[in-house]
Amino acid sequence: DPSGALFMNYRIIFHMAGRVLLAEAGLLVLPLAVSLLYREDCAWAVLASMAVAAVLGGLLTLLARPRSHKFFSREGYIIVALAWVLLSAVGALPFWFSREIPSYADAFFETVSGFTTTGASVMTDVESMPHGVLMWRSFTHWVGGMGVLVFVMAIVPMSGDGHGMHLLRAEVPGPTVGKLVSRMSDSAKILYGIYLIITILEILSLLAGGMPLFDACIHSFGSAGTGGFSSRNLSVGAYDNAYFDVVIGIFMLLFGINFNLYYFLLTRKFREVFQSEELRTYLAVVAVAVTAITINILHLYESVGNSLRHAFFQVSSIITTTGYATVDFNTWPTSVSYTHLTLPT
Repeated sequence: DPSGALFMNYRIIFHMAGRVLLAEAGLLVLPLAVSLLYREDCAWAVLASMAVAAVLGGLLTLLARPRSHKFFSREGYIIVALAWVLLSAVGALPFWFSREIPSYADAFFETVSGFTTTGASVMTDVESMPHGVLMWRSFTHWVGGMGVLVFVMAIVPMSGDGHGMHLLRAEVPGPTVGKLVSRMSDSAKILYGIYLIITILEILSLLAGGMPLFDACIHSFGSAGTGGFSSRNLSVGAYDNAYFDVVIGIFMLLFGINFNLYYFLLTRKFREVFQSEELRTYLAVVAVAVTAITINILHLYESVGNSLRHAFFQVSSIITTTGYATVDFNTWPTSVSYTHLTLPT
């Protein structure tokens, strides 16, 4: 059936799932490098996980070679669902193999939380964890922030490029999905290019303020994915540094903006950016919330600057659902806590 009403292309579903696992094997190179750099025992666990991802991915792509590369929205949604399950199931292995999280169920929970940028965690003492494990934990945020299927589309050529829209529509959050350029693979590359550049800018900004490279990467990944995993038990508040608060707060807001608008900036379509009702509303809500909360907590801090700093950071974290914290805002006035609960996301 050319219309796709009756035809289900199972081979393309499993073939694409295999590609996702192969991409995950490549992603594990970063935590493996970190583990080797710090000479940690968990390096073997990361390497073993890479092998599992590569073997399973290779088998799926080879055994499920599609006779036809045509697929439609139905296949797109199934590919996304299956890919996330496989991705999380294999992504949990570094935690489980290393025994840093002895229960596979807990390791799976941690991985799902990372890839979906939820930020919930079973870990109670992250500062005791190996660097390689923490890097993988936060890197799942960075990958999940834009979407693994978008990543695969960016690095793996697909025949029938128009079909990529079905994947992008099933994967990318937000009310609408559209092409930035005529080819979906090129759109994916543009999205990830912008995403990568902003992440690097945050890392460099944190390094300029004196944050160690490892911590700068961890918190930049958490900001980019708006998930909030940290390398410190007290989150960003452990540093008690105004510069870090402002930098991370700004980048959390930047990562919360529709990435199509960044493309418009790059192509000098400034009118589309300034006319974006979504952007204007987003910034207006942030400005009003920060102003109101700053006024309400002035009596709790020694200066207006500190009140503004904490209000700005907490609003940025909550409106983007990142979850980083610098203070315990449960001790703030009840009216302020209610404002945090009702901020739109």
